[in-house]
Amino acid sequence: MIISTLIIAALTVFQLVAVFLGRTIALEAARDGADRARISPVDVTGAAQRATAYTRDATGAWLSHVDADGRSDGNVVRVTVNAEVASFVPFVTMRISQTAAAPIERIRP
Repeated sequence: MIISTLIIAALTVFQLVAVFLGRTIALEAARDGADRARISPVDVTGAAQRATAYTRDATGAWLSHVDADGRSDGNVVRVTVNAEVASFVPFVTMRISQTAAAPIERIRP
């Protein structure tokens, strides 16, 4: 009984670490995409593709169903990365979402 409790506790800790690391990588991918899109011409589709590629390259298979979305209102560009974290605890599915925003750069005399 004690060993099974310790195993479940260890798996829970691994799950929390995976979620924290996944959120960190997703935020960095969103920032990378936003940095790409903030320079004229604004390309939110390219930014979303770059964020998705960054996440997949950095994590391999333990972040799955990676999806990125880029939007712009003309002044600010926002990139959101969504993913599903690999499950260490049975019957637990955790999704993460991170968003980064950056002002669009304009050259003014």
